[in-house]
Amino acid sequence: MSKKKKEPSTKTIKLLWGRSGNKCAICKEAITEEGKAGNPFPVGVNAHIEGENPGSARYNPRMPEKEISDYSNLILVCPTCHTKIDNDDQKYTVANLKQIRKEHEKWVVDSRRIAMPEITFAELEVIVKYLVAVPISDSNITVIPPHEKIRRNNLSSEVGNLITTGMIQKKQVEKYLNENPDYNFSERLRAGFVKKYRELKSDSLEGDALFYALLEFASNSSSDFKMQSAGLSVLTHFFEICEVFEQ
Repeated sequence: MSKKKKEPSTKTIKLLWGRSGNKCAICKEAITEEGKAGNPFPVGVNAHIEGENPGSARYNPRMPEKEISDYSNLILVCPTCHTKIDNDDQKYTVANLKQIRKEHEKWVVDSRRIAMPEITFAELEVIVKYLVAVPISDSNITVIPPHEKIRRNNLSSEVGNLITTGMIQKKQVEKYLNENPDYNFSERLRAGFVKKYRELKSDSLEGDALFYALLEFASNSSSDFKMQSAGLSVLTHFFEICEVFEQ
């Protein structure tokens, strides 16, 4: 009887895709494609660094089963590069793939930071139009300093740095929202984030995985760094002013 495949947890997938910026770690190409009504769908592969089963590339018989599909043993790649790394395990060793992933994630962080100052009302409008179609359900807003929310929610320094990056466009986001002629526009946008936050919490997401899931939502799963940075700036705005994340 064949061993039942152990799928990565939702938490693991959110961390892997969030840190990879929806890009292949090998070729840097987008691993989402636009579907009907402009909704992206994933085409990337959560590839194992040390193979999942006997006979697979880089298989390690001593690896505990519970670690096989953990974040530490996965790399996000496109289907073409998945075939490439599994057919050339002499070149794509375990150590090499882990270094590739590390360098790729640093590239994503740097790319978002570079793109952040380039955001204009045009990018914000694309993101906000996608986010705003949620009715207002409540108006309870509690303000708490971001550094305190980071501590209370056990967010990593990595996510803390992302929030700091998102703050670069704080005034731009506020200006965009304040100039909208719809009086309830900002409140509907806030309600959308709160609704999504509660949905993700009900799926048992928390910490960094929850933040990356909200970032995916805020940027509509875009692979474009300017869109990701626009989504990050809006998410950071509401992280600061309302109950997105625990108080």
